[in-house]
Amino acid sequence: MGNLHRSDRKEPHLAFDLMEEFRSPIVDSLVMWLLNKKVLRPTDFTFPNAEGGVYLESAARRVFLKHFEDRISEAVSYPGLADPVSCRRVIQLQVQLYKRCLKGEARYEPFLRSV
Repeated sequence: MGNLHRSDRKEPHLAFDLMEEFRSPIVDSLVMWLLNKKVLRPTDFTFPNAEGGVYLESAARRVFLKHFEDRISEAVSYPGLADPVSCRRVIQLQVQLYKRCLKGEARYEPFLRSV
């Protein structure tokens, strides 16, 4: 069950919903940085398979995951907290806020990363 993502297939729709607000500030911006800085190059990707899928080669996947771990561990400010917290912690805090919202205890405010 989810609010934004739905289909007839059995997928973790709620997880998709919860990660949506972090797609751009964490993943998309990281991918663009890796490509613009030429950390990842066209040769790091497979040719499309029979279904049209394109994937990172194993070595490039390790590079991406290392940079992803750095990004998700990066400290950012969070409303209501004096000290910066990791992006990973922000996700946890947003999930807790979503839960309180569903219970009618709080209003959900999406996380907006300030630069």
